[in-house]
Amino acid sequence: MLNQTIKYTAVLPQDHVKELRNMANKKIIPSVNQGIRVAIEDFLKTRNESEFKYNMAEASKDEAFNRRMTETMTAFEYSDAKVDGEW
Repeated sequence: MLNQTIKYTAVLPQDHVKELRNMANKKIIPSVNQGIRVAIEDFLKTRNESEFKYNMAEASKDEAFNRRMTETMTAFEYSDAKVDGEW
């Protein structure tokens, strides 16, 4: 499912816009808009990954979380084992 888009006005540094325009003119990126969208997507992905890692590090300090993880890993230990070299 595609995300709906909206028009949004943002203030960007002039040098960044010039650089994006140059890249679009050289066909390095399809358009300035596309360059901005990709940059935002990359930022959000990186930010979400960082937040996930932080949350997992915090969760690993919780004894109950670690106990549940160990119990779950043990419960699936045999079902995850290879059978005749296959899954």
